[in-house]
Amino acid sequence: MKRIMLAKVPLLICLGLMTGVAFAQSKSALAKATAPEAQQAAASAVEVTDEITPPRLREVATPEYTPEAKKLKIEGQVTLQIVINKKGEVVDAKVVKGIGHGLDENAVAAVKEWRYSPAEKDGEPIAVKLEVTVDFYLGM
Repeated sequence: MKRIMLAKVPLLICLGLMTGVAFAQSKSALAKATAPEAQQAAASAVEVTDEITPPRLREVATPEYTPEAKKLKIEGQVTLQIVINKKGEVVDAKVVKGIGHGLDENAVAAVKEWRYSPAEKDGEPIAVKLEVTVDFYLGM
């Protein structure tokens, strides 16, 4: 799995990466967050509004194609609903719109490895829900 640190990258580039990164499958995606912590964050997560400073993407991981998807030349986007906890960790990810052939699972695993600066409300970190996309394109 390839990770990219984004600490010095401008916000617009980070947002572009947030909506355009593809990633490799990882079996230990939630190793750092325990199940109760993930459930609590998911239950308390709110949508980002004008009163909330949105989370900033700091680190991404790039997915690989599954052999089946490569063979079939599958391309497209996987849309996910994610929950980011108060620490900036993605603790939940659900497929909203998938493309199948193992790519949905790879997208979920990848996004769970992304790290954010936490969202804030009134200067305090909070858990939030976001919708992100992961692009899968074979290139030339």
